Amino acid sequence: MADNENQELKAGHPPATKVGGMRVVQHKPPKEDTPPKMTAEEKEEFGEDPKKPSGGGASSVVVSGVEIKDSDAFPKEAVKSFHEKPLPTHQKVDSHQPTIIHQPRK
Repeated sequence: MADNENQELKAGHPPATKVGGMRVVQHKPPKEDTPPKMTAEEKEEFGEDPKKPSGGGASSVVVSGVEIKDSDAFPKEAVKSFHEKPLPTHQKVDSHQPTIIHQPRK
């Protein structure tokens, strides 16, 4: 480990590890992202994080001082009709026989 401390750093980290003239990849373990804890002063200044609704209900948004729910803005019938694919009016006839066009020879 004493060699690592005395090595020259390149771009802020030690140079690549080489074995037999080839670089060796060394993967670092992934870090877990945890949000930092808020101190009491930060809670007073910024307030606490808003709680997400735990239920499966519709979310609501305040627009121009009026609370609007998703169910009011997007009724289920309108969304359903938007996502449904229209059915064809005519059925295509599947013919397993090739179409032969008779033309006179020259």
